[in-house]
Amino acid sequence: MILAEIQPQIAAANKTFPSQFNPAIGFIVDTVFSHSRQNKSNFEFRSGEIGISASVDPFARAYGIINGTPDGVDIEEAAIVTTSLPWNLTVKGGRFFAEFGRLSTFHDHDLPFVNRPLVLDTYIGGESQADGVEVNWLAPIPHYLSLTAGMYNKIGAGNDRVDNRVSRDVSEFTYLLRAATSFSLHDEHSIDVGLSDAYTPEVRIEDKKGRNLAGLDLTYRYTPLASASYRGLVWGNELLLNHESRESFPGSGDFRGRNALGMYSYVEARLSRRFYPGFLFEYVQDVDSPSLTTKQYSPYLTFWASEFQRLRLQYTHADGPDRSDDRFFLQWTVIIGSHVHSFRDR
Repeated sequence: MILAEIQPQIAAANKTFPSQFNPAIGFIVDTVFSHSRQNKSNFEFRSGEIGISASVDPFARAYGIINGTPDGVDIEEAAIVTTSLPWNLTVKGGRFFAEFGRLSTFHDHDLPFVNRPLVLDTYIGGESQADGVEVNWLAPIPHYLSLTAGMYNKIGAGNDRVDNRVSRDVSEFTYLLRAATSFSLHDEHSIDVGLSDAYTPEVRIEDKKGRNLAGLDLTYRYTPLASASYRGLVWGNELLLNHESRESFPGSGDFRGRNALGMYSYVEARLSRRFYPGFLFEYVQDVDSPSLTTKQYSPYLTFWASEFQRLRLQYTHADGPDRSDDRFFLQWTVIIGSHVHSFRDR
């Protein structure tokens, strides 16, 4: 009798609506006006990006990022992610941004400043794009702890030393381990900490020598409880150490192990819902000649017209070999519709 009475409610709860599995679609436009003391001025169309995301079934979801730039159209991400594995496990496969560090997993328009830090461009190859598989485990403890392991063809959208289209030995894949945690110092103060390591036993283009890239990231956040997250302060830092064998000079065949160090540190104050001033410092050693270093200093101001439209003004002073310059940027970024990652918290 009771089952008969509740049967209509059960049927309604299990009903599948025609739009239930329709993908969410969005479009992002990112454009920059730049002026350089050495390279003059230019309007730069950075990208037009389409994002698609939807549930596949109760066990997985999928998403894709299609990015158009002046260099052409590319599938930036296309991945499948499990949603119901036991033991707090999540598996991701396809093309995606590997979980190395913090800002390497951010798309260009999601960065808190105009350009990606030099250390990420130099050691990773920009965004941490990777073709492969990744497993994440969320530890079943009161304190947040996330562990990630991955296996990829390579890491880095701009990493041209490895070709995704060429098959390789198991020793030529890149293997990643990452541990990330977060803890609260006070109701209004928190710290995120992450340790990452990417190891390639043999790099084919470097005469089968190994390469290891280690990273430490630390982010402090101050969020006043009464401000609904519109005020506060973020202090983000990341340190990378690259170790690999490099030729003494091109064509010599004499490979020697070299360590190169790089980092960035930025602080961003959230004065109101609309105005976010900040300052970025960068330091990076050259991979081939670590004695050659570059430093950059970048004050910037972000203005949020709304949660879908953002303007940013930035000045950058660069000091280093072949990089000494003064540059000004005005960035304009908008979102239309839904987006896979939107404007992310940095």
